[in-house]
Amino acid sequence: MDVLNRALTVVLVFGVFFYLGGSGVRAADTPGSPRGSPYRIDLAQYNQALLPRVRALLEAAELSEEENVPFFELLPEYRERLSGNFLIDGFARARDAARCLTCMSSSYLFLQLYNETLANGQGNTERVWTFARGICRLLGFKRYLCDGVVTMNGEVIDYVLRNRTPFPEPEDICQVFLQELDCVRDGRNILEAELFRSVEIAPHLPASVFAANQLGSCPSGELSSRPPHKKYAKAPLTIVHLTDIHYDPEYVVGVNADCGAEACCRPLPDLSPATVSNAAGYWGDYRDCDTPWHAVVDVMEHIRKQHPKIDAIYFTGDIVHHFTWNTTVETNEAAMRQVFQLMKRTFPGIPIFPVLGNHESHPANLYAPHTVEPSYRSDYLYNFIAREWADWLPIDKIRPTLAEGGYYTVRTPFGLRIIGLNNNPCFVHNFWLFYSLDYYMPQLQWLHDTLLAAEKANERVHILAHVPSYDDSCFVGWTREYRKIVARFAHIIAAQFNGHSHVDEFNLYYARDDPTRPVSVAWNGGSTTTFTKLNPNYKVFQFDPVSFDPIEQETWMYNLTEANLTPDRRPSWYRLYSFRDYYQLEDMSLESLHRLVLQFARSEPHLERYWRAKQKYSDPLLQEGCTGTCLRNALCAIVRTEHDDDSACRVLYEQAAAQPEATVSND
Repeated sequence: MDVLNRALTVVLVFGVFFYLGGSGVRAADTPGSPRGSPYRIDLAQYNQALLPRVRALLEAAELSEEENVPFFELLPEYRERLSGNFLIDGFARARDAARCLTCMSSSYLFLQLYNETLANGQGNTERVWTFARGICRLLGFKRYLCDGVVTMNGEVIDYVLRNRTPFPEPEDICQVFLQELDCVRDGRNILEAELFRSVEIAPHLPASVFAANQLGSCPSGELSSRPPHKKYAKAPLTIVHLTDIHYDPEYVVGVNADCGAEACCRPLPDLSPATVSNAAGYWGDYRDCDTPWHAVVDVMEHIRKQHPKIDAIYFTGDIVHHFTWNTTVETNEAAMRQVFQLMKRTFPGIPIFPVLGNHESHPANLYAPHTVEPSYRSDYLYNFIAREWADWLPIDKIRPTLAEGGYYTVRTPFGLRIIGLNNNPCFVHNFWLFYSLDYYMPQLQWLHDTLLAAEKANERVHILAHVPSYDDSCFVGWTREYRKIVARFAHIIAAQFNGHSHVDEFNLYYARDDPTRPVSVAWNGGSTTTFTKLNPNYKVFQFDPVSFDPIEQETWMYNLTEANLTPDRRPSWYRLYSFRDYYQLEDMSLESLHRLVLQFARSEPHLERYWRAKQKYSDPLLQEGCTGTCLRNALCAIVRTEHDDDSACRVLYEQAAAQPEATVSND
């Protein structure tokens, strides 16, 4: 996860940082307009007034480390309007006017200054990046953070701007980066399907061609205290799901964990001495901190001892830390190699099926199109994983797709087909999306074609990917086409597995033409990192050995507060819950999961119980709590599989209102 679901987020937009929350553009001490009578902001007038004042400030002198001049402070005439309830003319859909305005103005400022210095091939490139660092500093970010991100990303951003046609407008940037907030200009909506290429979907095959697809109706195996099921001659498959390790090689126990940057718990410039209350914990920290090495080792060794029979491990990415302004190819590879070697030593002979996370690339989040100049491609990373994954995967057979985009497919010895995607290009913080909004289409077409071949071969499939396709941070151009593919091949896709969000969640895909009919399920592995405010966890799945449908899921974790009280002892891992017992389900079929979310819609206590498990019973998050809109959003996140399509959630609440007396329990 790249600092998601947090009040304070950093985004570099073509060399520009802007706040997406936190200090933003609001003046806390100035009374604003009353609710119901919002001020209206003319974006063009605002930007035209802002530009000369920012330019003068940036050209006057170097900003001091302490200087923080939010944009609204430069425009006193806007202060009252920006501190209250306001709307942006031409952006009626924006769900957070303050964050949208900050994005639009930051993008406008940088693009104007970029054009002034580099138009027609004239000007000094370094002057552009000096402006970018200055805008970053004006928004209140530390100098070392601004210097690092601008320096690392500047060359790619310059390449995109020089080669993109037409040259981007601020709204082109913000409607992607702030997709989750619908920061789109009226009449210029990035959600329009006509803007993108489509996957060529094959018609359904005749039923006689794939008689083995009756597997989908096979009963599940017995694994819990719930009602008994048919037994199988073969034991269920046990597969561990690991994700989001985020190993920090420079983690220092006891250092000040309140560093004021986007990631902490390592030595940083101008870091104040630690106190008892802010010292980084031994086993990790609930604050914005990644994982120390001894904690990485502990989770691997615990899994090996606790689960002696493991048929396979799914690893859904993100080994590298969150210090996105301080990475290199060499340090990223060193961290990945160290973790991969640990996995090989700890789990000898156990097949591991890995995929890449958004943090594995350098700079973070950037997965380049295969068609750009060689020096900008991600070939270095694909060559690296080909060497590191050779102990687990038939590299010679999958090398073409690994080299093309870091994805692959293999058939396991137990008859299941694995498809490992690299869907990180869909992450909205990937600058290459501004070079091409649909350059990932060849991978999606390959996914479709691979599933079509699996269908003809009567195979069942598990799909692994890092970024959940249902997440608002996955670009709608990907999610729309991926959803079509899932709907077409739902009868052979036994399950999907994701990471990235760090929370313990699942997602139901519903038919486009019938938002009451679930067709597929995706499971998120949570995270072994504590970033942010979370307990470490991993999951253990049991699968039907014939259909490969999930028949039980266990979440294992330890409480970070308790673990840090005894740094001289290993953490006390325990099974947080077994899915079927926790939710009182007869099985984990799509029908049972649909009845479960329907119960969530009818009963806020049941939904709150899901939310607590989703947050892995984190001490700080339980203290914050979740009610009302927060809980509704948690439920909608389960049944939303495409940005801006909440039809399944609306129907779910309509069903709940129409049948309030119904229950989900099968007892």
